[in-house]
Amino acid sequence: MATTWTHQFIITNKNAGQSIKQTLKMWLLPQRIRGALRIKKNYLVNGNEVPTSYELQVNDKLILRFDDEDFRTSESHYPPNSSQRVGIVFESDDFVIANKPAGMKMHPHTLTEDDTLLNYLAADFSERNLVSAGVSARPYMVHRLDRETSGAVIVAKNPVIVPILNRMLADKKIKRTYLAWVAGKMSSSSGIINAPIGVDIDDSRKRMVNGIDQQSAITHWTQIHMVFQKTLLRLQLETGRMHQIRVHLAAIGHPIIGDSLYGSTVGTVRMMLHATSIELKLPFDGGTKMISVPMPSDFPRQLSRQ
Repeated sequence: MATTWTHQFIITNKNAGQSIKQTLKMWLLPQRIRGALRIKKNYLVNGNEVPTSYELQVNDKLILRFDDEDFRTSESHYPPNSSQRVGIVFESDDFVIANKPAGMKMHPHTLTEDDTLLNYLAADFSERNLVSAGVSARPYMVHRLDRETSGAVIVAKNPVIVPILNRMLADKKIKRTYLAWVAGKMSSSSGIINAPIGVDIDDSRKRMVNGIDQQSAITHWTQIHMVFQKTLLRLQLETGRMHQIRVHLAAIGHPIIGDSLYGSTVGTVRMMLHATSIELKLPFDGGTKMISVPMPSDFPRQLSRQ
């Protein structure tokens, strides 16, 4: 049976005086989805059909309906696994920000896998009987953290919000901040690494600066403090390439401590990379939120000499 997702909005001063067409565009709904709403007449204002040129007024009730076929990925079926609870540090009607532990995969790669973040969130949503956009909430991937990385990650609860959040990521409207312990002493207090990243010439699992099919990549870093030739950095991504922080830091001679692919695991039990915060404007709402995740117990504030 086809699924229909429904969003309802009471118009405030933020959108009053704008046409429906302008409002949907401002909300970053993709053109193909805006077109589907218009062609199917899958929107109502105060229960009535109106043209997309209609100017919204304060207290108007706008209803949007979305069908399976409107989305490139409309279904999200991850077998629920309730054996482990993942911390949720922020939740809206449309998405959560989860606190992923180091060592946990984001999603299954085979049909038999069920020990991933999305499996645990599927169980959490089901047990809490969550509803999102009028139907039972399910986890949808928005962006990823490497298995070895801990911290804040966005997971959608319905397919409507996925392309909106993806557009916000592409437009650099979502600010992601990381902490990393790296080897060595930095030559300055801050810097920018601007180096394209592509597939490693010798190992397709890895990425490298100036590799195959390279894409632009920019990482900003700031030194927090140094101890025993090990430095704690705060990092922000301007782009989101696979393994970007790991590759960039290794390329400048300061690999992340505990990184088995690009650094050294000597003296650590995990890779010392933690996604500490996410800042974004809430879709549809417009208000800005900064969500922080504290450093976990296995991510020390100080490191030993060894």
